[in-house]
Amino acid sequence: MIKKIIYLAMGIALGSCSVGPNYTAPSTVAPKQWSVPLNKTPLKAENPLAEEWWTRFHDPILNRLITDALAQNLDLKQALLRVKDARIQRWITITAGLPSLTAKGSETQRLNNFPTGSQTTSGSSFGAGNQVMNIFQMGFDAQWELDIFGGERRAIEAANANIDSEIENSRQILVTLLAEVARNYIQLRNYQQLTLITQKNLASQRETVQLTKIRQQAGFVSFLEVAQAESQAKNTEAFLPNYDTTIKQSIHSLSILLNKEPNALASLLSPSSKIPSVNNPTINTLPSELLLRRSDIRLAERLIAKASANIGVATADLYPRFNLAAFIGLQNSRITDFTPISKSWSSANSVSLPIFNWGKINANIKSKKLQHDLVFIDYEKAVLTAFKEVEDALIAYRNEQERNQALVAAIESSQLALEMANERYHKGLTMFLDVLQTQESLYQAQRNLVDSQAQLAVDLVVLYKALGGGWQNQSLVNKETLLKS
Repeated sequence: MIKKIIYLAMGIALGSCSVGPNYTAPSTVAPKQWSVPLNKTPLKAENPLAEEWWTRFHDPILNRLITDALAQNLDLKQALLRVKDARIQRWITITAGLPSLTAKGSETQRLNNFPTGSQTTSGSSFGAGNQVMNIFQMGFDAQWELDIFGGERRAIEAANANIDSEIENSRQILVTLLAEVARNYIQLRNYQQLTLITQKNLASQRETVQLTKIRQQAGFVSFLEVAQAESQAKNTEAFLPNYDTTIKQSIHSLSILLNKEPNALASLLSPSSKIPSVNNPTINTLPSELLLRRSDIRLAERLIAKASANIGVATADLYPRFNLAAFIGLQNSRITDFTPISKSWSSANSVSLPIFNWGKINANIKSKKLQHDLVFIDYEKAVLTAFKEVEDALIAYRNEQERNQALVAAIESSQLALEMANERYHKGLTMFLDVLQTQESLYQAQRNLVDSQAQLAVDLVVLYKALGGGWQNQSLVNKETLLKS
C-alpha cells in the first residue's frame, strides 16, 4: 500500500507544473556600429580581438606577470571558492526535496493499573495490582514532501542561476585583474622612461651650469646667468624623487596582485624597459556581440534568472503541501532480547494549506517581484554602461593618437629651436634666458611624449577590458574544471 502511494505521488510530482513565471532572457537593441573607429585602418575580420590581448604588447615580462596573477591572485581565488560554494548550495537545495530516511529507536514505559475483578474483552479477568511494561522499538522513519506545485524545482532553478552568476562574477574579477596588472606595469615603465629622460636632461643642464660658471669667472657673463642655470637644473632634479616613489609603488602594487610581499618583484622590474605598445591595433567586435562578451552583462542577466525563479519559490507557499511519512521496525519488551515480539509499521499522509498567513505570503511574493524589477534595471544599466565604456575608450585612443603625433612634431621643432638658440647665444645675438627656455620646452615635450605613449597603451587596455576580453582564458577554464571535480 505504501509503495503504491509513493509511486502515485512521484507520478503527480513529475507531471505537475511549476508555479511562478517562466524565465525569458531580456532582449536589448544594440547599435549596428561603433560611432568611432579604432584608427583610420578599416577593421579586418582576419585580425580579431585576441582573447589573450596582453600578448599583443609583445612584452615577455608582462606575459609572465599575467600568468602568475592568474595563478596566485587572492581575489580570483576567493571568487572561484564562491563558485564552488554555490555548487554545494545547489546540491543542498536538491537534497532538500528528496525523501529522507532516518534510523530511529525509542524506549517506552507504561503502567497498567487493573482494579479487582477487571475483565478483558474476551471475558478473562486480571488480578488486582499494577503492571509496568517496557517497550523497546527500533526501525526506520521515512518522510517526503511532494513538490506538486514546483516550489522545489524553482529553488533548484534559482540555485543553478546562482552558480552561473558566481561564475560570471569570477570572470569579471579576472577581467579587472588583467587590466590592473597591465595598467600598473605600463605606469611602471612610463615613470622609468621619465626618469631616464630627466637624468639625461639633468646631466646636460649640469654641464651648462659648469660652463656658465667658467664663463662667469672669465668675466664673459654675469652671476645672474649662473643662478638661472642652477635654478633650472634643480627644478629638473626635483622630478626624480616623485618618479622614484611612483616606480616603487607600482612594483608594490604588482607584487600584491600576484600575492607576494611588496618588494618581491623589485629585482625583476627595477631595470628600466620601454613602454609596451601595439602596432596598428584593430577590432572586429560588433556592439551586438558585446552583450555576450561582457561578463558583467552576463552576470546581470543571470541575476534576473535567479530573481525570476525566487518569485516561483515564494508563490509555491500559497498552495497546499503534501507530506508522506512511514515507519517500519521491530519492537520487544527487553532490550537484551534480540528475538522480536512483533514487527511494527505505520504510515501517515498529511496536507497543509495556509489560511490566515496569506497576507505575509503575498507580501513576500510582491517583494520578490520588486527584487526582480530591480535586477532587471541593473541589467539595463550594465548594457548602457558597457556601450559607453567602449565608445569612451575608442574616442580616447583616437584623440591620444592625434596628440602623440603632434608631440612628435613638437619635439622636432624644440630640438631645432634649441640648436638655433645656442648658436645665437654664442654669437651674442640673444640672451642666455632664451637658451634655458628652449631647453625647458624640449624637456617638457619629451616628458609629454612619454606620457602620451603610456596613455596610448593604457587606453588600449581600457578598450580591451571594455570589450570583455580575457575571461575566456584557458587557465580559468582549467580552474573551473578542478572545482567541478
